Amino acid sequence: MKKNQLLLSVLLLSVLSVLYSCEKNSSEDGPTTADREKFLGTWQGVSNGTVNGQLNWNMVITASNSAPDQILMDNFDGVGNGVKIIASVSGNSITIPGAPLNVISATNDTISGSGSYNSNNTLSFNFTVRDGQTTDFRTGSAHQ
Repeated sequence: MKKNQLLLSVLLLSVLSVLYSCEKNSSEDGPTTADREKFLGTWQGVSNGTVNGQLNWNMVITASNSAPDQILMDNFDGVGNGVKIIASVSGNSITIPGAPLNVISATNDTISGSGSYNSNNTLSFNFTVRDGQTTDFRTGSAHQ
């Protein structure tokens, strides 16, 4: 009887160790809300472009409820309070996907580009604003 119990215990431990080793590593699960936390808050921004020159603006970045890696940038590049630009975060990088997500209804402009969170707690952006006729190539930065 003891031999059967020992054999059963060894078999059970073996099965459990195999199952445990097959669990996904959390870093393989994709982006997490922790990546975007550093982007959240109120930022003062400035941008320069080929068409509209320098713009100064304030924006508020909040977490999106749609995906754990998504943020909403309210008034990005001075597009207007209440106008939210959608972006995805991975590590320190931001991706602004453009149309159809980021078409500003009041002006029909499309914003797309990329950005990053820098070691000095600032944000940097490279993006384009297209209105159907002209394209404004812009660079920007923001600090809290």
